[in-house]
Amino acid sequence: MDLKHFPDFYRVNVQRIHRFIYFRVRGDTDVAEDLTQDVFLKAFAAFESYDPNISSSSWIFTIARNHVINYMQKQHPGTSLDEIENTIWDRIPWDKKMESRHDQKRLMEALRQLPEQDREIVRLKHIEGWTFNEIAEKMGKNAGALRVQSHRALRALRKIMKQK
Repeated sequence: MDLKHFPDFYRVNVQRIHRFIYFRVRGDTDVAEDLTQDVFLKAFAAFESYDPNISSSSWIFTIARNHVINYMQKQHPGTSLDEIENTIWDRIPWDKKMESRHDQKRLMEALRQLPEQDREIVRLKHIEGWTFNEIAEKMGKNAGALRVQSHRALRALRKIMKQK
């Protein structure tokens, strides 16, 4: 792809990639910013060989995922790939990170009460900013069905939040 399109590609994806990385590095803002910058430097270096017929989200998220895995393995030798992949919800020490942010803490606790697939849809759509078509491609589901599932998950999340 022509490098003149990279600034637009960057603008569309930078916040999504930052959020993706942020949750995988346990909310460490400095590390997330550094890794996000590294991901886009790698993407820039390979942008001319990027095939626009492939989903741009899949391409950049693959670069980000691999970069986070490499980073985590260097920081924590012997950490399994499963541990790195599953850091987002159950392994983050949210209590330490969000004591002063009561609403965020309540939200994370409520999210943990949702079924795993609903949590994943909420995370991808509403935290990382994926489209329903991108989520459908990733999960092998129908985008319309995911819209309905997302709506139900958000309704359940609101109900949980009102109970607290």
